[in-house]
Amino acid sequence: MTPTPRILLPFNFTDGCVAALRYASHLATYLKADMVLLHCAGDSQLTPTFQSHLMSRLRSYTDRYMPASGKTIIRFCVVRAGNLRENLPSVVENHNVNLLVASPEMLLENIGSQEVVSLAGFATCPVLLVPREAVFQPLKEIVFSLNVTDTDARVLEKVQKLARQFSAHLTLLHLHGNVGGLELCQYQKAASKLQSELSYPNVSIVCQEEEDLLEGLNDFSELYTPDLFVLATRDTHLLHEYFSGRYRKTSAYHLHTPLLNLYQARTTPCSGGCTHCNGHEPAQKAVSSLEI
Repeated sequence: MTPTPRILLPFNFTDGCVAALRYASHLATYLKADMVLLHCAGDSQLTPTFQSHLMSRLRSYTDRYMPASGKTIIRFCVVRAGNLRENLPSVVENHNVNLLVASPEMLLENIGSQEVVSLAGFATCPVLLVPREAVFQPLKEIVFSLNVTDTDARVLEKVQKLARQFSAHLTLLHLHGNVGGLELCQYQKAASKLQSELSYPNVSIVCQEEEDLLEGLNDFSELYTPDLFVLATRDTHLLHEYFSGRYRKTSAYHLHTPLLNLYQARTTPCSGGCTHCNGHEPAQKAVSSLEI
């Protein structure tokens, strides 16, 4: 018997977390998944009475903000002392979590913009960041940003599996800088080879000139309004950039789109304009496990 998938939602009672709760509840209902809500009390003294109060408050928020269709979801409420970063790995492991859904502000709040943290250090499961503006609907258009010359078969299969679950159209988006004819020809050949290897039929591969990955995603959002972006990175650098203030100030189109991150060891930078990736050696193989 296949175990029921589980979605973990860190929750600190903010508006951003409420928006993530609404989205995660709809997603859990669609996927027939259980939900685990985690609240970290920080430096507060976690007495039995205070812990009981926080547990009751978590249940109250789920009763209030989960949609009517989500009332049948099995919910687990977890309260821990300390901060989110130190508690996530053990909660993911102990509760057999398949997907971490979070408000970007909460997940990244204690990480400076110049600090780069391994995402696998947070959790070995994929991470879905849900901006406040996002509204759940069954996915019809999924966009996976990748390099067609630097792919991982396991990650590609997981993205295709997700598309199958929703019967969604999947776009594999390759963004590249201003390159010569020979290099462009190599990209086109790699894209054709990749297309022939895919098992999911409803897939398009788009090669588009754009040096900056996030600008490319924003432009793509404006034209095609995808329901989900997928990246395959190892650390928090691009996530910080994706949700940075410079995009919030302009109400960028991509800020309405949830971002799913899978883990892939790469030999090429995640983005041509990413100074972090361009300045570091490729990392070791990372864990990738999306089982919902």
